[in-house]
Order: sequence, then structure tokens, then C-alpha cells
Amino acid sequence: MPDPIDHLTEFERAADDFAAALGRVDPGAAVPACPGWTVADLALHLGSGQRWAAAILLSGAAQKVPEVLRTTISWPDWYAGTTAALLAAIRAVDPDEPCWNFAPVDQRAGFWARRRLHETVIHLVDLIQAGVAAGEQVDTGLAVVPAAVAADGVDEVFEVFLPRLLARGFAPAVTRQIGVRATDTGHEWTLTPVSQGDRPLVERGKAAGEAVLSGTASDLDLCLWKRLPGTVLTVEGDAAVAADFLAGRATA
Repeated sequence: MPDPIDHLTEFERAADDFAAALGRVDPGAAVPACPGWTVADLALHLGSGQRWAAAILLSGAAQKVPEVLRTTISWPDWYAGTTAALLAAIRAVDPDEPCWNFAPVDQRAGFWARRRLHETVIHLVDLIQAGVAAGEQVDTGLAVVPAAVAADGVDEVFEVFLPRLLARGFAPAVTRQIGVRATDTGHEWTLTPVSQGDRPLVERGKAAGEAVLSGTASDLDLCLWKRLPGTVLTVEGDAAVAADFLAGRATA
């Protein structure tokens, strides 16, 4: 497993960065990674997700995503308000308390601090990419996910999203054994397909298979979320196996 990180602290940091960057980018600017979305759509998606997660945490049960009206106040202020609500909910519920989530993993409240951290981190990259494309003055360093957070994000994809996609009927992304190596943190994973329809076996601590993908933890995380092209990674072994994995759907 990646070294434990404080998901709540990292989420609060990422959310603050998102709110600050949101104030520097035109709400009407296009988001390259999310075709058809503007920055306002991105803020609405992330902020309504904060409210949704807070409602789940406080009730312990599944909730509908709220139908949020487009706000007329500043987007940074509105987004910061939704984040404050979620932070209060996270702090109000013990992480080991039983609580619904959408994935075939332990149904505990602690799931949500981790999930909202990585949701925010990926969409912060989207926001920075939108700002760059629009010619805005944004901190491009925020488009690189901090190494420890990124390694945990890669692990979340393998632990949460690969089995979630299979449960929803999507074609498996792991059809051949493949290794993944974070060159800056030293974390390694081996993904092995099992019987059809079952989640792949994830072995931590080694990277082995017909192909091995290597890159910084940030690059790996962003490639899995289709925010960077797979060409930024190094491939050892069968290039076709690596290409098939990267072309597959690992997140949703």
C-alpha cells in the first residue's frame, strides 16, 4: 500500500487551491479534458458533489445528487461554501462508522474523505488546463499532483474503480497481467486478470507482467484518469499489452 496520508488535510489543501484558481479563470472557458463543459460546469459538478457526499456522510445512506441551481454569487465563494459543509460532515462522523458508498469496497465513512480528495485533485488539474488554454494567469504547478497523493490516487483507481466498472458492466481494463511502477515514490503494483467478471487481483510491492508501465506517481494518476497521454510513461515488455490497458476504461 502507498504510505498513509491524511486525506482530510490533503483534501482541504486541494479544495483551497481549486477555489483560488477558480477566481482566476473565466467561468465560460472550455475545459479541455471534459468536452462540452465550461469552468462553471466544472465548479457546479464538484460543488454539488461536495453536498452529495456530505448528505451521505450525515445520513449514512445513499442519497440523490442534488439538483443545484446555477448560483449568481461568485463561483469561488459558492464552491468554498460547499467544501466547508463537506469538511464539517467529515469531522462529524467517525471514519469507521458504517456508511454507504457507490463502490464494492468497505462501506465506511472514511471512504469519502479519500474519494473527495482525489475527485478534487483531478478536477483541479482540469481547471488549470482550462486556464492555460484560455491564456489565464494560473499556477501551472497545480497541474502536477503531489507525489504521495498521486500514489494513493493510483491505488484508489485499482482498489475502487476497476471493480466498480466491472460491477457496472463495462469491459475489463485488465485483460493481461501488467505492472505499474511509480518512479519517484517507489510504489509498485501488479494487476492480474482473473475469471471473467471478477475484479483483477492487485498485488502491491512489485511490478511484473507482460508489460510494465513506469512514470512519476502524478503522471500515472493522470494517465489513468485520461488527463495525460500514455506516451508520457515508459513501457517495458509488450507495448501492445500496455497500449490496450491504457486505452481501456479504468475510471468512471
